[in-house]
Amino acid sequence: MEKYLVTGACGFTGSHVCDILAERDIQFLATDLESADRQWLPEGAEFLPADITDPDSIKPLLEGIDIVLHPAAVFDWSASEELLQAVNVHGMENICAAAKEAGVKRVVSWSTSGVYGDQQFDELPITEDYPCKPIDKYSLSKYRQDQIALRYSHEEGLPTTIIRPGVVYGPRSKYGAMQIFDALSMAPIIPIPENFTFKLGTVHARDIAAAAIFVSTKKEADGEIYGVVDDSGVTMRDFFRMIAAVLGKPTIPIFVPPKLAKYGGLIAADISEFIAKNITKTKPLLEKDPIRFFPISLDVSNRKIRELGYEFQYSDVRLGIIETIDFMRDEGMLDISPIERLKELIRG
Repeated sequence: MEKYLVTGACGFTGSHVCDILAERDIQFLATDLESADRQWLPEGAEFLPADITDPDSIKPLLEGIDIVLHPAAVFDWSASEELLQAVNVHGMENICAAAKEAGVKRVVSWSTSGVYGDQQFDELPITEDYPCKPIDKYSLSKYRQDQIALRYSHEEGLPTTIIRPGVVYGPRSKYGAMQIFDALSMAPIIPIPENFTFKLGTVHARDIAAAAIFVSTKKEADGEIYGVVDDSGVTMRDFFRMIAAVLGKPTIPIFVPPKLAKYGGLIAADISEFIAKNITKTKPLLEKDPIRFFPISLDVSNRKIRELGYEFQYSDVRLGIIETIDFMRDEGMLDISPIERLKELIRG
């Protein structure tokens, strides 16, 4: 039986990868930083700490490993370009170089649909061969990571596969899509932006994890890129509406010109980032980079991975929303006052 290495195993997506491997009785080694919180690792999981920015710490991980699943990355809109380059880009180079030397059969690398930027494509949905024009530091680092993966697959003899998720959500998330859940859970009345019919391109964390394991077994996936989003085609308006329904909160319809919403959001993010940097010395509640994408429709095709044979567990986003809010409730995130929750988010 093949043995897997899971990088970033203590993180949001990585821990779900480990769960699925454990559920299927597949051998794996989990790795993350020594300081990483291991609360979500499956009981009895084999764990060996390492730092992917240090090539010497990677080599011991690969003894007896057949397949590397590589979700480890810095996902932080406020991270410096230097940190993103060190972890996401150079870390990928280190993983691939060590994997090639160790004779690993396949590396599956996590990318992001953010690499397409804010382009207004004439034809939708977005497919894997569309041009990439990242507009933010994080997406640019993932695009560079993609280029390393493809180079190793096409020129260095190391089979790699790239998966490109849309907006990843689900239990254990603390950032990204979870910020929407946090904000709406604190609102006494949830505003529904009726004219925000832009698709979100959602995918549950377990689906992106299972899709990575799935492509790792397919020879025809060598050197390929796969968009991974669910079948819901959910819009921002409907996403808000579904969350409100599960939370049992009243709603109010609003109509805001998208460009006005974007400019207002950028101004609010500027203020938030200034306060965080100069006063609170914490992570800002609002950040400019994700707002710069708005308004676009992240209408990403999943046809390619479906034709390969992958079947989504969370094809209906409503199931994932229920599960995510149940997790928030179990963790006590819905039982504290909005002020206390804000304090928690500011503290990170």
